[in-house]
Amino acid sequence: MTDYNIDFLIAGLVFLIFLLIHFQRYKKLNNISGRTFWFLIIAGILDIIFDLLSSILLVKSNPAYNSWMIFFSTMLYILQIIVVYIFYNYTQALRHCNEDIRTRNIKIMAVPILCMEVAIVTNVLHKQFFYCNEQGQYVHGKAYLVTYIFTLICIAVVIINCFINQEEYQKNELRAIKEFLGVALVCVTIQMKFQSVLMTGFGLSLGITILFWALYNPQLYIDSLTGSYSKGYFRRWVPEQIKRKLHLLMIDLWKLKQVNKLYGVTTGDELLIQIAEYLHKINETNHVFRIHGNRFFVFTSSLMNYEMNKDAIMQLFERPFKVKGERITFSAAICGIINVQEMKEIDLLIDYLEYLVQLKPKSDRTILIQNDQHTKEGFLYEQEVKKYMATAIERDLFEVYYQPLYDLKEKRYRTMEALSRLRHPSLGMISPEVFIGIAEKHGQITKLGYLQFRKVCKFIKEHPQIMEKIESIKYNLSPLELLKPGYSKKLLRTIEEFDIPFSYFQFEITETVATEYSEALYQTIADFKKSGIQICLDDFGSGYANLNTVLKLPFSTIKLDRSLLNGICYDDQIALLYKNIVAVMQNLGHKVVAEGVETQEEIDLLKQWGVDLVQGYYYTKPLDSEQIIHKLEEDVC
Repeated sequence: MTDYNIDFLIAGLVFLIFLLIHFQRYKKLNNISGRTFWFLIIAGILDIIFDLLSSILLVKSNPAYNSWMIFFSTMLYILQIIVVYIFYNYTQALRHCNEDIRTRNIKIMAVPILCMEVAIVTNVLHKQFFYCNEQGQYVHGKAYLVTYIFTLICIAVVIINCFINQEEYQKNELRAIKEFLGVALVCVTIQMKFQSVLMTGFGLSLGITILFWALYNPQLYIDSLTGSYSKGYFRRWVPEQIKRKLHLLMIDLWKLKQVNKLYGVTTGDELLIQIAEYLHKINETNHVFRIHGNRFFVFTSSLMNYEMNKDAIMQLFERPFKVKGERITFSAAICGIINVQEMKEIDLLIDYLEYLVQLKPKSDRTILIQNDQHTKEGFLYEQEVKKYMATAIERDLFEVYYQPLYDLKEKRYRTMEALSRLRHPSLGMISPEVFIGIAEKHGQITKLGYLQFRKVCKFIKEHPQIMEKIESIKYNLSPLELLKPGYSKKLLRTIEEFDIPFSYFQFEITETVATEYSEALYQTIADFKKSGIQICLDDFGSGYANLNTVLKLPFSTIKLDRSLLNGICYDDQIALLYKNIVAVMQNLGHKVVAEGVETQEEIDLLKQWGVDLVQGYYYTKPLDSEQIIHKLEEDVC
């Protein structure tokens, strides 16, 4: 039986030694959990070694070895308790929570652990756990089982902690912890029941092996293509480092998709490998992450290294890359953040990086975008709006303003556009460009749009005089609203609910939407057209749409973007262009609306060119529901 036990221990020792070599061989996780796991392996190896040594001497039962037997057994008991404590620390390190909470729990657990260690060390005096008799035999003391009971209690603490805080663990982490505990519990129980069966060392090695393959398989935290750290490790590492002084460079390879199309995915992959190798070469700390297919993060703790890395990365993209005989000019957007710790939270950091990327101008050159106070203030402003959005949608705090459109021929307000507005309690009125963009980004736009549309329908229903004075009402639809299955039917049912003629509505879509979306868009527009709803193309001339787009879709009205008005009063070429666009659109059977009209000079020219309707501050700004009613009651003739 003793030989059998020794064989088990040797097997466990071999497992852990090879595991340690494997762990050291690959890129190690330089975070709290990774370092704690390394200590767990070392403690496990030492535990088994002293278990082996004490077992060998146990067989000999020689009084000459009594002092060695006492020493090896004491070390074994000490290490078993240390292993328990390290494992507890490891479970705390895996928690996605505040660092102060983890530190507090570790300190609390240290108190009973330290008391038990003191009791084990002083066993040579009180001999309550074990001792060696005059014949050299190992004898269990009266309190022998206390160590096992203590271990079981510690395991129970870990189980309870994981159960209470399970939402703070990833599923694979929680599963690995449970499997480790299951193995440990079985082995400790067996050794308690059958004291001659030495199972704890082997069980420990098996449990650690389970943790390694479940949580430290290189495939889980190393990007297989570039050898950089992965997104999974980024989300584990950054929260632990974010309180320290840290600087970040993000390389956004926004042209990668184009390279893949022109040269093939294999060439694109080779390009990524070259870039990753270069980033690893210039970054001494090797804190390089590939977060997405086309994004790399480079972290430094030194501002000097940050500046050196920034300059080196800029130089990298100044020259063509050589891939498979091809010379590829490849640009990138480089976003730099000094003092990352000011972001405080990882999600806030990611949002800020997305915000910086959006500031990239339309250019084929490599662009450097660094955070400054003005940029940070703009970002924090958006974050404040983002926080308020959920409350605003839940409580339906959005308002609807209306801006009437003036008919130059009939000299009256003929239609009006419904516009969403949001008033923040401290920030004041929020620009629609800001809150609509946020709503689209976070999947809130369809709910917001529907709430606003119901308000418009209710307003029209409750004020029938509006329909007597205004021929139609225009309502803007976002791309996400247009493409959501069943959303068009939902709008139509709402119109029916309020018993308003379908023909009273004009749905506006931007030329960006008209260009980027095809089949789904066409089907939605067909649904509206079939019901009698007119479709208006908004922002024509802002840089995306073309005549082919206009001809494909059944637009009744074309709204010319206000940017086209710039210069028509003093630049003959701009005036001629605007005049010809009006003529072409009207010849194609479309009504033409001029947006952004502000001066009498513009009005005079637009009348001369035969523009159908004008919209802008020259006649009126957007008005709330009460103001628009008063406005329509005025004699505008």
